[in-house]
Amino acid sequence: MSIISVVGPKGGIGKTTLAINTTAALTRALASGKHNNRICLVDLDLRLPTITSLLDSHPSKTFYDLFECLDKKTYQIDFLKIVYLMASRFQAYVNGNIPARNERLVKVFHHYHAINTDLFLASEFKFGNEIHELLMKRREIKSVSQIKKLQPILKKIDLDEFRRILDELSRASRPVMEEYISYIEEYGFSILGGEVPILGKRAHRKRINEPELLLRFLEFLDTVFQPFEHVIVDTPAGGVNHISSLMNVIDQVLFVFDLSNNIAINGSIDAVHTFIDYYEEFQADYAKGQLVGLDRAHVKRLIAQKGKGDLYQSIKNKKLGLVFNRCQNNQEIVKALKMLREYLDTLDKYHQYKTRIQIVGMVPHNKVINITNNKKSLFYNMDIGLSERMDQIAKAILSENTVCPTLADDDKTIISYLNKVKKPQLFDRLTKLASSSTN
Repeated sequence: MSIISVVGPKGGIGKTTLAINTTAALTRALASGKHNNRICLVDLDLRLPTITSLLDSHPSKTFYDLFECLDKKTYQIDFLKIVYLMASRFQAYVNGNIPARNERLVKVFHHYHAINTDLFLASEFKFGNEIHELLMKRREIKSVSQIKKLQPILKKIDLDEFRRILDELSRASRPVMEEYISYIEEYGFSILGGEVPILGKRAHRKRINEPELLLRFLEFLDTVFQPFEHVIVDTPAGGVNHISSLMNVIDQVLFVFDLSNNIAINGSIDAVHTFIDYYEEFQADYAKGQLVGLDRAHVKRLIAQKGKGDLYQSIKNKKLGLVFNRCQNNQEIVKALKMLREYLDTLDKYHQYKTRIQIVGMVPHNKVINITNNKKSLFYNMDIGLSERMDQIAKAILSENTVCPTLADDDKTIISYLNKVKKPQLFDRLTKLASSSTN
């Protein structure tokens, strides 16, 4: 499985359009329709996702529904499990069934004083008022023996009913992967994501910034990605800064390099620099054992899956590819390459990255704009020239960028590669090789 992230410095430069059409080109290259569901396109803009609307295909559940589900799991179910154990032990002690020194009673008594009440929405639970009363009494209950003062409140809690509701909520809090994926028969690939309902936007904005929920979200994505050969991730403007830890599992970053003007070019160069800085800092912190927060938690889980050596190599060998967009002529590409080389040279990073930054493809501005202005975000197969451009990008991905020139190559070599019409025999060989390796 390979995970490819399409990124850019700002909105409106063609990330989503290129992500959709790269997915379509890969689907054709792998004959996905014949082998059923081998490629997944993920809309990772958790605030303003658009892909499901653009392709007019909507999963039965979206990331909004997923965060609703994860919210129940994180803050309600886990909290209620502790409260249930606490209430059952307290009732057993009050009824004289266990002594004050009982190990489990002492343990839940400590939980009673340490549990975070901010995480529980009492009004949404049948015994919420009783639980609220129990927790409000904590200052008065300073020892296990004083639990008996809670008897009037404990009598109001039906433990059998509590358990039944808890089991019901637990079942509802487990995300079912298939509900979040929509397979589009017409195109031969799957999509993951979806719109946020207007009335849910405020709560959703808070949830997508909570570390505990984000970690569970990453766990869910890991599960979803596994069945697919290729996952194309369309990121929000600036990358996935709200879940930067996801970048640790991405195999290749495709930078959409906007050539429309100098400001756009400088923004694209800055985006490359930002990712280089992120990976260098992350790699240094990882090597020193200084990762913190979400990065640390996510990497611990990845080490358990892949092993420390494999994870270190995957971090070290990230592929960085450029796709020039809104290109009017070859001189724009030459100018952008010069600016990027000079920028990296100023940072003393050119020699380190000149062979790691690969030139993956180019999309002419005039052809794309005519199609996308007519609301056709999926332009693959609508224009033979554009299809060949996307096939070139798909070929680079399938070959793990071995067919691409790098920043170290001269401008003539790069321009020649970008303007080259795909050679059917080579492309067909790569396609057959990719198909046979999975069969």
